[in-house]
Amino acid sequence: MKAIKKIVSSPSVLVLFDQAVFSGTNFLLTLFLAQKLDIKDFGLFSSSILFTYLGMSITNALIIQPFQVSIGKVSQKKEYYVFLFLGQIALLFILILLVKLMVLFIPIPIDYNELINKFLCFIVGYLVQDFFRKLLLGIGQILHVILIDILFLVLIIVFFYFLADKISLTNTLWIIGISNLVSSFVGLFFIVKNYQKPVSWKGFAQNHILQGKWLLSTAVLQWSSSNFFVLVSGIYLGIEALGALRLVQSFFGVINIALATVENYFLPKVALLYNENVAQAKKYLLEITLFGAVFFGVLLSILFLFSTEIIVLAGGEKYQNYDYVVKIISVLYFFIFLSYPIRIAVRVLVLNKIFFIGYLLSFVFSILSFHFLLKYSGLYGAVSGLIMNQIIMILYWQSQLKKNQFQLWK
Repeated sequence: MKAIKKIVSSPSVLVLFDQAVFSGTNFLLTLFLAQKLDIKDFGLFSSSILFTYLGMSITNALIIQPFQVSIGKVSQKKEYYVFLFLGQIALLFILILLVKLMVLFIPIPIDYNELINKFLCFIVGYLVQDFFRKLLLGIGQILHVILIDILFLVLIIVFFYFLADKISLTNTLWIIGISNLVSSFVGLFFIVKNYQKPVSWKGFAQNHILQGKWLLSTAVLQWSSSNFFVLVSGIYLGIEALGALRLVQSFFGVINIALATVENYFLPKVALLYNENVAQAKKYLLEITLFGAVFFGVLLSILFLFSTEIIVLAGGEKYQNYDYVVKIISVLYFFIFLSYPIRIAVRVLVLNKIFFIGYLLSFVFSILSFHFLLKYSGLYGAVSGLIMNQIIMILYWQSQLKKNQFQLWK
């Protein structure tokens, strides 16, 4: 019993449990909304997620990513936590201000004014919760993260239960936004409990600016590179094909969340090991890569084999003819997984310029190839372009790691 208790309470098992709760919640929520919302509203909801990811990429580049590789070197940790929180709030304030200014200068139908406000609630809630989850994961406060995710799950169940017959895009954005904000009180309590005036904020800010100048450019370029084929496919292939692609991408978004959480948890550990022993850091990263390869290999194989059942489960019978999209996206995610250990190595070595150039090369390929791929190969071409983007980045980053004497495999 002691051995079982030790295993169950180990950080790695707790992280996997939390990931199961978090990913499972988002997975079921996506299926629920795909069934409840009409095609147009689900497309708008998916677009809201898409642009929220852009905001998350920006805040992560300036706040979370520098924190993940710097936390092991910082001695005034409580001051640092407060600095990170205040920095996140400042960025969210700027984001809200920019959206409000855009609304003033861009003519928007009156019907969409309420939608804009609900979208702001959605994105602020999403980014606040994302900040606390990644902060607490990075410092090993896993039980706090589990509490955040369970509280969010309970809240959306309660909200959607009482609004089961009145589910629309606007109240969906409101429900998720409020649920994210309320569940984030767990993280806010942690900050208040550990509050210490950030008198060293100038040093923290200089470090984040030094790292963030490349990470920010990379974040925007990464978002553009990852979503370029999706955005232009609506023009070339029509709204039905675009809807199918977005539905499958939303379905596979659960895997994205899993990969991101693994990165958020293991990156600080690899960075700490690297500062102590380079060989041990390589060995540890290789071990978690091999374990992940087995897990994701089995998962992607199941998705590939049962593509028809999955697309029908996700969107209904009307999407049955798009089962092939599940198959080709499964292949894409195999290459996405292969890029993650290389991404971690690049970030541990703080080769942020190389990170930027990798995404720049993939984006240039997208610009040069999208017309040919989409015109002659349809959705196959769109996903093939995304696969080529991953291969280009993997080959470039691997070559640069070799130059810096850091190779996971030969």
